[in-house]
Amino acid sequence: MTTDTTEAAASERRRAPLWRAILVATVLLLGVTASASAAPNPATNIPAGPLPHACAVAPKTSICIDAVVAALDKARAHIGLGPYLLPADFDALPGEEQLLILSNLDRLAYGLPPINGLSPALSAVATVGVTNDADPDPSALLTGLSSFGWSSNWAGAFGNAPEAYYAWMYYDGWGGKQTSNLDCTSPTASGCWGHRLDVLAFTRQGTLSMGAAVTRDAHGQIGYAMTLVWTPPASNWTSFTYTWAQAQADGAGSLNRHQLATRRPQVALVRAAKHPRS
Repeated sequence: MTTDTTEAAASERRRAPLWRAILVATVLLLGVTASASAAPNPATNIPAGPLPHACAVAPKTSICIDAVVAALDKARAHIGLGPYLLPADFDALPGEEQLLILSNLDRLAYGLPPINGLSPALSAVATVGVTNDADPDPSALLTGLSSFGWSSNWAGAFGNAPEAYYAWMYYDGWGGKQTSNLDCTSPTASGCWGHRLDVLAFTRQGTLSMGAAVTRDAHGQIGYAMTLVWTPPASNWTSFTYTWAQAQADGAGSLNRHQLATRRPQVALVRAAKHPRS
C-alpha cells in the first residue's frame, strides 16, 4: 500500500463492513518513504471475540472499553507482544487521546519513531473526514513544505475508539469469503492490512504529527478518523494540544498499579519481545 512518489496523487480505498463498521485508508507521500517493514502484519485476521452487552448499550463505559483493551492485549499476545501499557485513567480519556496512545505503543513496540502529539489543525481535518465519511486529507496544510508524507484512516459505526483501532490493526487482512477489506483480494494482495500500515508508517526520524477525531457524520452516525503527517525534524509547522510526553507522564508505556497486580506474568514477555528487534 505505501509507495514513494513525488506526485501529489492519493488513492482512496474502500472496504466492506467489518463487524458493523466501514473503513477507509489513504496514504500520500512527497519526497518521503513511508515504510512499515519493521512491523510485520498478523498472519491472519484476529477476531476480537464476543464483547459484553455493555458494548451494545453503553460502549464508552469502562466495562466495554476494558473488554476491548483485553481483546487488544489478547491480539498482541497472539503475535508475540506484551500487553498495552496504558495510563490508569485510559478509559476516561477522550477517544482522540486514546488513539494516540495506542498508536504510539504499537509504533514503539516495533522500534518506530513515536508520534509527537495531536495537532489541532490536523484534528480539524480529521473532523471533516468523519463528517464526510471519508479519509481526512491534510494536503492543503502542507503546501509550503518541500518534503512531507501523510496517511489517513477512517472508520464508521464502532462503539468506541479502541474498538475502531482494533479493526485497523488486527482485522484488516485476508479472510476468504469473510474478507472485509475490498482491496485485500488475495492472501498476498498489496491492499491487505492497509490501515495497520497507515498507523505504522514512517520509519525516518522527523516530526510526526497526528490529527484525530471522534464525532458524528452528517447523518448522526458515530465515526473515527486519524491522519498522520511526517515532516523533517524541527519543522515546527504545527502546535500540539496533547503530546506523547504528557501521555507518558500520565503512565503510557509504564506499568500502573492495576497492571502490576493483574499482568505481572506478562512482564517477561514484554522484555523478551524487545531483544530480537534490538
